[in-house]
Amino acid sequence: MPPETRNLPLITREASLRLVRGEGDDMTIDVIWTTGATVQRRRYEGWDDVVEYDEELVVTPGAVRMDRLNAGAPFLDSHRSWGLESVVGAVLPGSARIEGGQGFARVRLTSAPDAAPIVQRIMDGTVSAVSVGYRVHRYDITKAQGQRELWRAVDWEPMEISAVAMPADPGAHIRGADAATGAARTETLTPCLLTRADAPAPSPNQTRTTMPDTQIPEPDAPAETRAAPAPITPPAADPSPDAIRTEANRSAAEVLALCERHALGAGFAADMIRRGLSLDAARAAILDKLAEADAPAARGSEPVAATARGTGATEAAYRDAMSEALLHRHNPGRAQLTDRAREFRGLTLLELARHALDRRGIATRGLSKMELATEALIGRSGLHSTSDFPLILANVANKTLRAAYDTTPRTFTAWARQAVITDFKPVARNQLGGAPDLLRVPESGEFTYGTIGESREVYALVTYGRIVGITRQTLINDDLDAFTRIPSAFGAAAADLESDLVYSIFSTNPNMADGNPLFHASHANLGTAGTISETTLAEAYRLFGNQRGLEGRQISVLPRYIITPPGVRSVEARKNVTATTPNAVAGVNAFANRLEPIEEARLIPAAGPDPWFLAADPSRIDTIEFAYLEGQQGVYTETRSGFEVDGIEIKARHDFAAKAIDWRGLFRNAGV
Repeated sequence: MPPETRNLPLITREASLRLVRGEGDDMTIDVIWTTGATVQRRRYEGWDDVVEYDEELVVTPGAVRMDRLNAGAPFLDSHRSWGLESVVGAVLPGSARIEGGQGFARVRLTSAPDAAPIVQRIMDGTVSAVSVGYRVHRYDITKAQGQRELWRAVDWEPMEISAVAMPADPGAHIRGADAATGAARTETLTPCLLTRADAPAPSPNQTRTTMPDTQIPEPDAPAETRAAPAPITPPAADPSPDAIRTEANRSAAEVLALCERHALGAGFAADMIRRGLSLDAARAAILDKLAEADAPAARGSEPVAATARGTGATEAAYRDAMSEALLHRHNPGRAQLTDRAREFRGLTLLELARHALDRRGIATRGLSKMELATEALIGRSGLHSTSDFPLILANVANKTLRAAYDTTPRTFTAWARQAVITDFKPVARNQLGGAPDLLRVPESGEFTYGTIGESREVYALVTYGRIVGITRQTLINDDLDAFTRIPSAFGAAAADLESDLVYSIFSTNPNMADGNPLFHASHANLGTAGTISETTLAEAYRLFGNQRGLEGRQISVLPRYIITPPGVRSVEARKNVTATTPNAVAGVNAFANRLEPIEEARLIPAAGPDPWFLAADPSRIDTIEFAYLEGQQGVYTETRSGFEVDGIEIKARHDFAAKAIDWRGLFRNAGV
């Protein structure tokens, strides 16, 4: 029997979970979302005829499409997909995997108040049943004598994972009532290729040649968009319905096999099947597509084929190739054009968007510029776009933002101490003193206890951030600066923010835990106002040498950095630390090579003389501490489909703080 294509709904089956309590408010659960076990199911042939069969999920990396799970698939309440309040969590991106014939994933539960009762039931173990919803794109069907048919899902795709009170009835998913309203529920159908044991053997990679799910609109789409794909036009000579169906299935299988053989992708085949092309017309279209793909090779600039065709393992390569082309267009001097990105050179943003949609099997023929931009960024009917283009734009924006952040100068990193904080709670930094004096122990004497004095400075992380939107108009106007130069400016602004916060401590002179300002006579770190000279430097070294620990003992701390605003103070500093060849002892530079000059424009005062500062080595004693959130050093970006704007939004978030910890490693001179 030849292969046939049927429209099948979303299917569910039982899974299991293991509770994992994260640190602080981090609530995560580990889910085993499939074991591939054989389950009994039923299908309806007519309204009353029920046929039972066995379904087996093939759980191997080649049989399971993992893209949706690893992109952050939703964790739902009882498979309810028609309201945002049904989302109680999401799969952590990249956590889904196949090991030993089982599917594993980690789910982060939401902290939203309306989901708190459900989350609490999961966390305390009251709700322990989990069900996975999936679509099957191809079944291989066999039947042994005297047994039920065995439907082996050799190409299937998990769509979501749900917490459920009881596992769903395997047979109730085809015809049923909406549990919430009692109303009949409209199923979203997906084409599925059925091959039976007596059918011609498909090619080894045919498990990825079915029509992609993006061709089937969501249940809430208008009725006219939910029609099943039009069948391929059958030969007019045979009016028999069975013959028409047989010919359509044969033609569809032939088109799928040809596209697979020439690595043209499932989307291209699905588009021809949907448009009802005859087999001869489909063959001609395939030849035209091959000639178009081979054209660059004739000009001597052959691209890497894997970047533009296929799915699965090449997704990341495709996105990286297009991102590299955009980065080269933005800054040719810094970003080289790689071989795999060469095929995208010279394309406008709208042309790149069309390429990404076509590759996903989304028909773009006949769309206006605005419709094309909407489909690429948002998707139809306001749904999330299924193309790679939003991810590509976000990747480019993120890379330009990070590059600008990393290259913006930050002079404080040499003399200040970096720290990492695990959360946003206030942290206390102990200002440790030296060890107590060692006392002589006479023969047969006892050792006595000593104490180490300490003081404490408290501070906490602060979150800073902004959002930049990429709209449909940006694509139509081919405005590359919207997601390269603007994010780049955000990255530089984040680095400048760090410098502003650190050096504002010098200018504002905040109070320490003892109630006195950072630079104060009681702290013995204020010099007599003057220029940078042997006299003022000698005074500074004397003050450093006289510093006492919290227990009153002298400590060995010397300055290492001299910090000045640009101008006369900077010139004085460099003259006093540069080695010279004197003609007499009076011309010897006593401080040559002892201090490292640092020039910082933020120290220029609004009025009055330029001050100057000295800082000790931060590895020897605390000075000023700057801190990041653990795991997110620097700027962190997130992307979502726009709600306030028709496009995508990129949020730049920066968690940072700075605090003076110990005055004994710092010195200030007001200058003259």
